[in-house]
Amino acid sequence: MATDKRERQRAARLEKTFAEQTAAKRARSRSTGLRVVIAAVLVVAVLFGVSQLMGDDNDDDAATSDEDTTASTPIDQSEAEFTNPELAEEVLAREAPTPAPPPADTAADALEVTTEIEGEGDGAAAGDTIAAHYVGVLSDGTVFDESWSTGQTIPVTLGTGGVIAGWDEGLVGAKIGERRHLVIGSDNAYGAQGSPPAIPANAPLAFDVDIVDIQPGSG
Repeated sequence: MATDKRERQRAARLEKTFAEQTAAKRARSRSTGLRVVIAAVLVVAVLFGVSQLMGDDNDDDAATSDEDTTASTPIDQSEAEFTNPELAEEVLAREAPTPAPPPADTAADALEVTTEIEGEGDGAAAGDTIAAHYVGVLSDGTVFDESWSTGQTIPVTLGTGGVIAGWDEGLVGAKIGERRHLVIGSDNAYGAQGSPPAIPANAPLAFDVDIVDIQPGSG
C-alpha cells in the first residue's frame, strides 16, 4: 500500500512537472512570437520613414529643377570676365532705376526703345550674349521683377527666342554701359496668357535695362 501511494505521488509530481514545463514552453513561444512581431513592425516603420525622407528630397530636387528652367541663370559677378571691366564696374555700382510705367492703352504690338544713358563700343547683335541688370514694371507702376536686389546680372543671348520678343528685338544695338528703356506691348511680352501671378493677361510692360557686358557670338 505504501509503495502504491509513493508511486502515485511520484506520478503526480512528474505530471505536474511536465505540465509546468509545457506551460513554460508555450509562454516562451508566445513571448518570442511577440518579439518577432514587434521587431517586424519597427523595421517596417524605419523603412517607411526612410522612404518618406527620400521622397521629400526627390520632390525638392524636382521643384528646384523646374524653377531653374524658368529663367536664365544669374551671373556671379565675382567670377565674371568682362570685355570692358572698368565700364562694367561703373554700371554695377549704379543704383536701381525706377522705370516709367507703360501706358495702360499701349498697343499690343508696340516696342518703343529709348536710350537713357549712353553706352560705349559696338552695339550688341543677334547671337551676342549680353549681361544685364533690369527692373520691370506694370502699367500701375508695380515692380514685377528685377535683378538689382540679388546683386547678379542675367545673361541673354539675343535673337534666339530665349526671352520675350520685346527683349530679343529691343536690345539689339545696345552698348556696354547703356541704359535702355523699353515699352513693350503684350504681343511682344506674355500675351493673352500673361505670366501668373505677377503679370496679368494682355499686360503691357516697361523695363529699364542696364548693359553690363557684351560677349560676341561665335558666328
